[in-house]
Amino acid sequence: MYLSRFLFVLVSILVLTGCVDITGRSAAQLAPNQSAQESRFLRQGHVYCILGWLGIWSRGMDVIAQRVDAELGVQATSLANQEWTKLASFVRTEHEAARWSGPLILVGHSIGADDQVRVAKQLNQEKIPVDLLILIDPTVPPVIPPNVNHCVNIFKSHPGLDAVPAFRGIKVRAADPARTLVENINLRTTKVGFDTRVINHFNIAKIKGVQDMVLAEIAKTCPRKKR
Repeated sequence: MYLSRFLFVLVSILVLTGCVDITGRSAAQLAPNQSAQESRFLRQGHVYCILGWLGIWSRGMDVIAQRVDAELGVQATSLANQEWTKLASFVRTEHEAARWSGPLILVGHSIGADDQVRVAKQLNQEKIPVDLLILIDPTVPPVIPPNVNHCVNIFKSHPGLDAVPAFRGIKVRAADPARTLVENINLRTTKVGFDTRVINHFNIAKIKGVQDMVLAEIAKTCPRKKR
C-alpha cells in the first residue's frame, strides 16, 4: 500500500515537472565535428554525457566531461537529460553530412543513462554505430540495441529497494548478445579497488573511483591521433 502510494506520488512529480534540469545550466552547444577547435584534441572520438532527472544529483557527469577533455584529450560535452533527442538528431545529421569521424561514446547517469539507451535506439534506426555506451545506475533502461558495440553498466544494487523503478541501479541486457558486449559491474559485489560502501544512487557519478572507471573505458575506445 505504502509502495503504491510512493510510486503514484513519484510518477505524478515526473509528469508535472517533465524532464527538466534545475541546475541553471545553459543548453549544450553541439558544434559540427569538423570545427576548427577539433585539432586541439589528442585522441579521436566524441563523448556525450547526459545528466539525470533535475540534474542536481548528476553534476559528476559535468566533471567526467571535463576530465575526459583535460586528462584524455577527447572532445566531451555534457547535456541535460531533456536534451537527449537533440543529441540523437545531431549525431544523425553529422553522419548524413559525412562530417562524422572517430568513435561515438555515450555516457549517462540515472534517467540520463536510460536516455542514452534511447539515443542509441534512435541511431540504430539509421544504422549508426555506437562504439561505447557507459551507463551509471540506470533506473528503467530499455534493452541495449544491436548498433552498440560495447556497453559497460556500472551500478550498485540495493536489495529490498530495487523493486522501486526510480533512484536505483540495475542490470541491462542486449537485444543481440552476439553483436553487443555487455558488462554489468555491480559495485555492491565486485571488487574494484576502492571503497564502495558509501556509494548510493545520488553520489555514484561523483565518486572519483567510478569516474576513473569511466575514463579508463573511454581511453581504450578512443585511439590517439597520428601526428
